[in-house]
Amino acid sequence: MKVGIRIPGAGPWAGPEAITEIAQFAEKVGFDSLWMTDHVALPTKVETPYPYTSDGKFLWAPETPYLDCLTALTWAAAATERVELGTSCLILPWRPLVQTSKTLVSIDVLSRGRLTVAIGVGWMKEQFELLGAPFKDRGRRTTEMVQAMRHMWTEDEVDFSGEFYDLHDFKMFPKPTRGSIPIWFAGYSDASLRRIASIGNGWHPLAVGPDKYAGYLSTLRDYVAEAGRDMSEITLTARPLRTAPYTAETIEAYGDQGVTHFICDTSFEHETLQQAMDELQELAEAVLPTAHRLS
Repeated sequence: MKVGIRIPGAGPWAGPEAITEIAQFAEKVGFDSLWMTDHVALPTKVETPYPYTSDGKFLWAPETPYLDCLTALTWAAAATERVELGTSCLILPWRPLVQTSKTLVSIDVLSRGRLTVAIGVGWMKEQFELLGAPFKDRGRRTTEMVQAMRHMWTEDEVDFSGEFYDLHDFKMFPKPTRGSIPIWFAGYSDASLRRIASIGNGWHPLAVGPDKYAGYLSTLRDYVAEAGRDMSEITLTARPLRTAPYTAETIEAYGDQGVTHFICDTSFEHETLQQAMDELQELAEAVLPTAHRLS
C-alpha cells in the first residue's frame, strides 16, 4: 500500500519554504505521494453544511492563507524527483474546462508523469456563487468535463460535443506522459459511486473509516459490474481525515478491503517547521512499514 501526505499549501505554513522542505523530507523518509486540497476564495458566511464534520462547520477560517491547489502542486513537483503528486480533491465544476485541462497536462509533463487527479463535485454553494459557476447539475457537468479532458488529452484534433460543452477546431499538445492522467472520484453517494463505476480510474472517498468502507465498496462493486467493467480497473484509496487513527491497525483494516493508497492529513499546527517534520517522521515510523509490507 502506498501512503501519501497533504502538503502545507493551506494554513499557517502555506509558503514556498515549507512546501519545499516538507515535500523533500517526505520523499526522503519514504512517503509515496504528496496531495493538495482545493479552495479558491473562502466566503465569510457559509450556510451550506460541511459534510465531513459532525456539526457541519467548515474547518477553515476565511482569512486562512490558502494557496491555489495546482500552483502549490507544481512547486512541490519542482522540489522533488520521484514522489507521486495528486489533488485531493480538485473541485472541477467551478474551474474553466480547457484551461484546467491544459494546466493538468502541464503539471503531468513537468513532473514526468507523476500526477493523479482526484476530483470532487463540490459542496459549498457559496463558493460556486462567488466564482460565478453554476451549482445546479454540477455532478453531470463534472462527468462531461472529465470525458472532454480525456478527449483533449488523447485526440489529435479536438471535436467534442456534449450537454454542456462543445469543443471543436483546435489541438492541445503536449499529451500526458503516460497517454492520459489517472482520474479518481471522491464521494460515496449513489450518484458518485455510479460515476466512478462508469468512468473512474479510482475511488477516493473522504472521511470514511474502515468500518463503513465495506458497505460503500459493496455497492460500488455492483455498479462496476453493471457498467461492464472489472474492479481491477478501479484503484481503491482512503483519506479518512478524523474518522480513523493513522496506525498500523488502520492500514491493515483498509488493506484487507483492497485499498492500495492511504492519505494522511497532518495538522501543520506547529510553532516551528522542524516540529512539523518531527510529526511526519513519527507518522512514517507508525504506518510505512506496515503499508509497504502490504504492497
